[in-house]
Amino acid sequence: MTSKAPLLWLPAALLAGVGLGLTFPLPQAIPLPALLAVQSIVVFLLALSMPLLSVGRAVWQRKVWGALLAINLLAVPALAFILSRLVFHTYEMQVGVLLVLLAPGVALSLPIIRGAGGDAESVLGVMPLLLAGLLVLVPLLTIVLSGGVFTLADIPPTLIPIALTIVFPVGVALLLQAVTKNRGHTVATVFGEVPRWTIWAGALGFFLVAWDRTPDVADRLPELSWLVPISIAFLVLMAPLNLLVAGLAGVTVDKRRAILIAGIGRGGLVMLPITLALDSQVWGLVPFVVMLYTSIEAIGLLVYRSITPEILDSSQR
Repeated sequence: MTSKAPLLWLPAALLAGVGLGLTFPLPQAIPLPALLAVQSIVVFLLALSMPLLSVGRAVWQRKVWGALLAINLLAVPALAFILSRLVFHTYEMQVGVLLVLLAPGVALSLPIIRGAGGDAESVLGVMPLLLAGLLVLVPLLTIVLSGGVFTLADIPPTLIPIALTIVFPVGVALLLQAVTKNRGHTVATVFGEVPRWTIWAGALGFFLVAWDRTPDVADRLPELSWLVPISIAFLVLMAPLNLLVAGLAGVTVDKRRAILIAGIGRGGLVMLPITLALDSQVWGLVPFVVMLYTSIEAIGLLVYRSITPEILDSSQR
């Protein structure tokens, strides 16, 4: 994913889906299993781009692993809580903001790290751990930080979709990587184009969800305007926090670049199927919060790819 075009497919697909949903609504709603099937392909491709067989690689990058852990467990929850309070008057917006901001990025930022001259290999081994943490910790943190707006009772309907849409595709990706390795091939060589496919599949998912669900929330779409300054604030404020943590970790410049971008990237593509499984009568706006933030993040990541080499010059020590 070396060009700018693939990431921009996400906001383009969202706009196209919303536009069609407002002007030419589907005559019949797309069944939830069909929407989740598309999302399972996205998750499969995301998992395929991660070194699922090399989780131990994170052990050899203890400083990077520790920095990303501190960012996702301390800095992000604190900032996400503050930003979510800006929309406390709309419970769906509040919960949506928490769900998408608390979800650590798992693969979307890797090509951006490489494009910015960062050490992507240093964060690769941590990605599967972040994916596991996303599934376990994000809902629990959302319950705590939302002040009870989101409760344990909202989670059970998502368990089966999570198993079929996230856990099963990740298992298939793990098996495929194992077969590839046993045949003497390297995962990076065989699946080198997977990040690009992931964006295209994610864009298709955004388009279908937006086209299908927009008529149900059309009168509430203006509320999403709150998300624009919140998203920009998160993308801007996380930079100095990430740089501070990376500096305290005492790593080289290329690893600081990786930590900066990996800490900013969020896991919206993985979070979307979870939000789709929530009760649409109660949480119908939440998938749009996730899709819009991820679309804004895609643009933000392209900006970071351009400015990171200037922020962290290779001559620095």
